[in-house]
Amino acid sequence: MGSKHNKKRYFCVKYIFKPDKKFDEFIELSKKKIGPGKMLEYMVVLDLANEKVLKCELPGIPLAERANIPYKQVLDYYKKYYEEAINTFLHT
Repeated sequence: MGSKHNKKRYFCVKYIFKPDKKFDEFIELSKKKIGPGKMLEYMVVLDLANEKVLKCELPGIPLAERANIPYKQVLDYYKKYYEEAINTFLHT
């Protein structure tokens, strides 16, 4: 991709909840802008280039607290599981 995509790095998480109250977690790393339609699909969207939480709608976290979750805290949580993928994505 061209250099314009160097400024666009997104980490997106989608959860699919099952009847047994378990869930599947799907992540996507994207260099393309996340539009409004795609934004609705995801529960978590991080702008890795600008270090911002664009969306964080995790169950069990009250709405008032969701808006104030620091970027670093969310990123550190997902890095526990996806650090290699995130680092590779940021340096390609």
